[in-house]
Order: sequence, then C-alpha cells, then structure tokens
Amino acid sequence: QSFNPEVQKRISRKQDDAKTKTNIQWLTQQSEAHLHTDLIFGLPGESLASFANGFDTLFSLKPHEIQLGILKKLRGTPIARHTQEYGMVYENTAPYTVQQTSSVSRQEVEDFQRMARYWDLIANSGRFQQTLDFWLNASAVTSVFEAFWNWSLWLWKTSEKTSGLSPEAIVDYLYTYLTEQGFEPSTVKQYLLNDYLASGARAKPKVLADSLTRRLRQKINQDSIDTEASAEAASLADANANASMSKRQQMHLMVQASAEKMPS
Repeated sequence: QSFNPEVQKRISRKQDDAKTKTNIQWLTQQSEAHLHTDLIFGLPGESLASFANGFDTLFSLKPHEIQLGILKKLRGTPIARHTQEYGMVYENTAPYTVQQTSSVSRQEVEDFQRMARYWDLIANSGRFQQTLDFWLNASAVTSVFEAFWNWSLWLWKTSEKTSGLSPEAIVDYLYTYLTEQGFEPSTVKQYLLNDYLASGARAKPKVLADSLTRRLRQKINQDSIDTEASAEAASLADANANASMSKRQQMHLMVQASAEKMPS
C-alpha cells in the first residue's frame, strides 16, 4: 500500500520494506507467478511526492501489474481515527472515497484517479510493453511516476476522456505526445507498431496506417512465397515417390525374369 515507513506505522501496517523488495524480486525472477501489486493513494499524511517515490520503487522491481487504488473509508475501520488530524475529507456516500487530505489537494486526487485509469489502459493491459520500456526507461526519465503523471495530464487535456479510448486512439495519442517530448518519431512509430501487431488488433491507427499496409503487403507476399515453396516441395516429393515406385517395379520385373530363366 505504501513504501513510506511513517505512513505504514500510521495505518498500523507492519512491513519490512527490504524483505518486501527481496520477495518481489524473487517472485518475478525465479517463479512463474503473475505478480499483481497495489499502492493506495490518499493515505493519511502521504504527499504526492511520497507516493511518487513509492511508485518508482515498486516499478523498479518489475511486477507484472501495479494496481493504483485510492483510499476508501470502510465502516468500522481504524482509518477513521485520522480524519481530523490529517484533514481527511471523504465522499458522503459509499464507497466513501477520499476527496482530499492535508497532504494532497482535491485537484491532485482527481488527477490521480484519471492517471490510475490510464495506467490500466496502457500498462496493466499489456498492450504497450515495448513502448513503455522504451519511454519509461529512457535516460531522460528521472521518475517513472512523474513521466506518466505528466502524460496523464496531457491526455486528459487533449482527449477529455477516461473511457471510450480505443487502442488505436491511444497509439495515436502516444505517438503525438512522445514525439512532442523529443523522442525520435521513427523509433516511437516502430515500438508502437511492434506493440500493435503483438496485441492482435486489426484496425489501423492513423499514425501506423502506412506501416500496417506495407506490413500486410509483405505478409501476403511471404505467404505467396511460402505457398509456392510448399507446392514445389510437395511436387518434388511426389516425383521422388513415383521414381522410387518405378525402381521397385523394375527390380521386381528383373527378379521375376531371372526366376523364369532358371532351369527347373
């Protein structure tokens, strides 16, 4: 839920961070387990900067998924005792999601909710693995959280959507954003193309239309070559089989003829 020791203590969560990191690394590197991890935003006393540090730490451990949740005040839970001291403001109706605290503003909470949605669509979906690796591991990126946060702010401002974003639309938005950030257009396009083809999607994002058309032509040509090669191989196999059969027939006739010539 958090990598901040003070926040962990405040919510009565006993966690050995060093052991947690070791366990996650072992699970991702030595086992075949699909590792689903989570972080909670809006915990009492945790700022945006503190959450960002925890996110970067968890991301560096390479779990398969990072679920970004937001604090909810469930009835009867001890989190309620921090309401006054940490300026916790919750929605008046279930599930009583936190709206702001003394450490994060209402605007930051709203921005985080959108980022969590975009993270699911882009990272947790597994559709953009190569593009994310290229982008978020670039030398210019000093904080993965900050990089994705800024992208999230841009995407909301540009699209005004958190739902109804097709994979094709996301491809086009990612291309526009990353090239505006100074990444080489041809490199960005190649990573997006690799991800899009790997996803099995069949539509055509605008930015990949030409590349997909060329790739389709290449595939058709290759399929044609493969078909011709298979036909040729089959024909050759038939010819070899016929030749082999003919030789066996000739040998049979020779043996029969020899037998007829032998004296009785």
